[in-house]
Amino acid sequence: MNKIGITFATILLNLFLCDAIIAGEEKQPKSEKIPALHPVKQVLEPHDRNIAIKVQNDGEQIIVDANFLVPVVAQQAWAVLTDFDNMHKFSTGVLSSKITGGSGNNLHVSQKRISRYGFFTFSLDSIREINLIPFAKIHERMISGSMRKMEETTQLLPEGDQTRITYRVVFIPGSWIPPVAGEVFIKQEAREQLQEVVNEIIRRKQTKLANQ
Repeated sequence: MNKIGITFATILLNLFLCDAIIAGEEKQPKSEKIPALHPVKQVLEPHDRNIAIKVQNDGEQIIVDANFLVPVVAQQAWAVLTDFDNMHKFSTGVLSSKITGGSGNNLHVSQKRISRYGFFTFSLDSIREINLIPFAKIHERMISGSMRKMEETTQLLPEGDQTRITYRVVFIPGSWIPPVAGEVFIKQEAREQLQEVVNEIIRRKQTKLANQ
């Protein structure tokens, strides 16, 4: 299927999903209506409006920039961001994550991830080379996996007793992604993943306070 065919297929799929949701709502009495879990609406009404995300897609390379504030000092946020062996426990998109080599501030991490967009499921296997500058910066580069390229940089910037986290990933997927529809779903995926990180940071802070 050529690019035009893929684009029309994507548009038709989104129209089908939207029409199905609207039709379902119209059949129910007003008092019984429930919010529809539509991916586009989830992007426009995020769980945490503090998470700002920008996506650039030139048809080949995709860049995602995000930044958000967490109510902990950098060391506490760092503990979650670098907990590679346990990421599958607090990030639903991570099936497995394990440090497989390296030492100190230079590591190799093997991960299996999964993403779901409507009826579609995408898997991503990767081995990443990770360089750490403690409490300040994490740089990740895919050295093997199902994407043609992937590099991530996470920075921690102290702001009083809080920490601003900035995140950038540059990647070239293994297959073509439509720029407009792809942006919606990439934003949704990034926001959900980052929200889970924020939730885990806050959960650990509350646990620490409760144990003091």
